[in-house]
Amino acid sequence: MLKSSKRMVMTVGDSRVGKSTVMKLLLEIYQLQGKRLKVYDHDNRDRFLAYKDLVCIEKIDFFNKQTDRMFIDLVADDIDIILVDMPGQHIDKICQYIVESELLEALAEYGWKLTFLQPISHRTDCIDYLTQIIQTATNNANYVIVKNYHFAPEFREYNEKMRETLLTIGGTEINLMALHRNHYQAMEKAVKPYSQVCQDFSIILFWRSFIFQWIKIFRNSVINNKLAIKYLGLD
Repeated sequence: MLKSSKRMVMTVGDSRVGKSTVMKLLLEIYQLQGKRLKVYDHDNRDRFLAYKDLVCIEKIDFFNKQTDRMFIDLVADDIDIILVDMPGQHIDKICQYIVESELLEALAEYGWKLTFLQPISHRTDCIDYLTQIIQTATNNANYVIVKNYHFAPEFREYNEKMRETLLTIGGTEINLMALHRNHYQAMEKAVKPYSQVCQDFSIILFWRSFIFQWIKIFRNSVINNKLAIKYLGLD
């Protein structure tokens, strides 16, 4: 029996562009909406340790043919969203995996939609990465770009070379505003979900206020974007 309103969201992109940060922020939005969620993490650095009591998180290795259990979840009745943190870099291997595993065909067979969620910085590598993802999945997926202002106040390479293409194929953009390095480090050191950090009195009020506003601005960027709501499975 085919399923509906199911979505796999894959965070992709170059290393150190904010993939894990965006995933954590998105996790909390899903929690607020009561979405039934499963997370797969290729990284071995326990970046999602603070969320282990809130959502089921499993390690996975995309390069050693250890992804069978992810495909099994496609027939699960108790999962609305599968959120996958793909490895940074290795774009050739990722595209090869998508093709050889017949991921697109499997998702279509069981009624799942696919979204690629990619944070970008000012680097040209981000554009190359996105180009290969689009060439591989074409119109079999949706695309959400996260403009991460931590790295740059503008995205000239993206605007000149890729933005028009993204919008033409129905993609959309959301924003992640810059956060001071000290605030971010304090937030990570707390090993708590980001929203709980705002209530952590061991962090000075001034910093917590900035963190709160940073989270709020990201959430508004998502919920005020109808395409982002649809593509991220928040409808």
